[in-house]
Amino acid sequence: MKKTMQTLLLGALVGVASACVIVVDEGEDSVDATWASSYSTTEADIRLANEVGESLDADAALRTEDLRVSVRRGIVTLKGEVSDIPTLERAVDVANSVDGVRRVVSKLTVEVASSRG
Repeated sequence: MKKTMQTLLLGALVGVASACVIVVDEGEDSVDATWASSYSTTEADIRLANEVGESLDADAALRTEDLRVSVRRGIVTLKGEVSDIPTLERAVDVANSVDGVRRVVSKLTVEVASSRG
Protein backbone atom coordinates (compact mmCIF):
# COMPACT_ATOMS: atom_id res chain seq x y z
CA MET A 1 0.00 0.00 0.00
CA LYS A 2 2.82 2.41 0.88
CA LYS A 3 4.57 1.73 -2.44
CA THR A 4 1.31 2.39 -4.32
CA MET A 5 0.90 5.75 -2.56
CA GLN A 6 4.50 6.71 -3.39
CA THR A 7 3.94 5.79 -7.03
CA LEU A 8 0.72 7.84 -7.19
CA LEU A 9 2.42 10.83 -5.55
CA LEU A 10 5.36 10.63 -7.94
CA GLY A 11 2.98 10.41 -10.91
CA ALA A 12 1.06 13.46 -9.69
CA LEU A 13 4.27 15.46 -9.26
CA VAL A 14 5.46 14.57 -12.76
CA GLY A 15 2.06 15.54 -14.18
CA VAL A 16 2.14 18.92 -12.44
CA ALA A 17 5.73 19.59 -13.50
CA SER A 18 5.02 18.84 -17.16
CA ALA A 19 1.97 21.13 -17.19
CA CYS A 20 4.02 24.23 -16.37
CA VAL A 21 4.24 26.70 -19.21
CA ILE A 22 6.88 29.41 -19.26
CA VAL A 23 6.02 32.27 -21.58
CA VAL A 24 9.05 33.85 -23.14
CA ASP A 25 8.71 37.61 -23.52
CA GLU A 26 11.86 39.51 -24.28
CA GLY A 27 10.47 42.96 -23.53
CA GLU A 28 9.85 46.15 -25.47
CA ASP A 29 13.23 46.53 -27.15
CA SER A 30 13.39 43.13 -28.81
CA VAL A 31 11.13 40.62 -30.51
CA ASP A 32 7.72 40.18 -28.92
CA ALA A 33 7.87 36.47 -28.31
CA THR A 34 4.58 35.97 -26.49
CA TRP A 35 3.72 33.23 -29.01
CA ALA A 36 6.69 31.19 -27.80
CA SER A 37 6.58 29.00 -24.75
CA SER A 38 8.72 26.24 -23.35
CA TYR A 39 7.56 23.27 -21.28
CA SER A 40 11.01 22.95 -19.79
CA THR A 41 13.25 25.45 -18.12
CA THR A 42 16.35 24.70 -20.14
CA GLU A 43 18.00 27.66 -21.79
CA ALA A 44 18.34 25.64 -25.00
CA ASP A 45 14.57 25.09 -25.27
CA ILE A 46 13.80 28.74 -24.51
CA ARG A 47 16.32 29.86 -27.12
CA LEU A 48 14.97 27.36 -29.65
CA ALA A 49 11.36 28.52 -29.06
CA ASN A 50 12.48 32.07 -29.78
CA GLU A 51 14.42 31.07 -32.91
CA VAL A 52 11.50 29.08 -34.32
CA GLY A 53 9.06 31.89 -33.55
CA GLU A 54 11.32 34.47 -35.16
CA SER A 55 11.66 32.28 -38.27
CA LEU A 56 7.89 31.91 -38.52
CA ASP A 57 7.41 35.64 -38.02
CA ALA A 58 10.05 36.45 -40.66
CA ASP A 59 8.08 34.52 -43.28
CA ALA A 60 5.59 36.91 -44.90
CA ALA A 61 3.15 34.08 -45.67
CA LEU A 62 3.07 32.98 -42.02
CA ARG A 63 3.23 36.35 -40.26
CA THR A 64 -0.56 36.80 -40.15
CA GLU A 65 -1.39 33.23 -39.15
CA ASP A 66 -2.40 32.18 -35.63
CA LEU A 67 0.72 30.23 -34.62
CA ARG A 68 2.02 29.27 -31.18
CA VAL A 69 5.32 27.51 -30.53
CA SER A 70 6.29 25.31 -27.61
CA VAL A 71 9.50 23.36 -27.17
CA ARG A 72 10.50 20.48 -24.97
CA ARG A 73 13.89 18.80 -25.32
CA GLY A 74 14.31 20.07 -28.87
CA ILE A 75 10.89 18.86 -30.02
CA VAL A 76 8.83 21.75 -31.38
CA THR A 77 5.04 21.71 -31.16
CA LEU A 78 3.08 24.09 -33.35
CA LYS A 79 -0.46 25.01 -32.32
CA GLY A 80 -3.01 27.39 -33.74
CA GLU A 81 -5.13 27.84 -36.82
CA VAL A 82 -3.93 28.43 -40.38
CA SER A 83 -5.79 29.41 -43.53
CA ASP A 84 -5.01 26.36 -45.70
CA ILE A 85 -3.02 23.13 -45.98
CA PRO A 86 -0.08 24.63 -47.94
CA THR A 87 0.33 27.21 -45.15
CA LEU A 88 0.29 24.42 -42.55
CA GLU A 89 2.99 22.56 -44.49
CA ARG A 90 5.03 25.76 -44.85
CA ALA A 91 4.88 26.40 -41.07
CA VAL A 92 6.12 22.87 -40.36
CA ASP A 93 8.90 23.22 -42.94
CA VAL A 94 10.05 26.60 -41.58
CA ALA A 95 10.08 25.30 -37.99
CA ASN A 96 11.91 22.14 -39.06
CA SER A 97 14.59 24.20 -40.84
CA VAL A 98 15.74 25.88 -37.61
CA ASP A 99 19.05 24.50 -36.38
CA GLY A 100 18.60 22.44 -33.23
CA VAL A 101 15.04 21.25 -33.92
CA ARG A 102 14.89 17.49 -33.42
CA ARG A 103 11.30 17.05 -34.61
CA VAL A 104 8.20 19.12 -35.32
CA VAL A 105 4.79 18.06 -34.04
CA SER A 106 1.92 19.85 -35.76
CA LYS A 107 -1.24 20.42 -33.80
CA LEU A 108 -2.29 23.07 -36.29
CA THR A 109 -5.83 23.18 -37.58
CA VAL A 110 -6.98 24.46 -40.95
CA GLU A 111 -9.67 27.12 -41.14
CA VAL A 112 -12.67 25.78 -43.05
CA ALA A 113 -14.86 28.25 -44.91
CA SER A 114 -18.60 27.76 -44.69
CA SER A 115 -20.21 26.67 -47.97
CA ARG A 116 -23.54 28.26 -47.04
CA GLY A 117 -24.17 31.63 -48.51
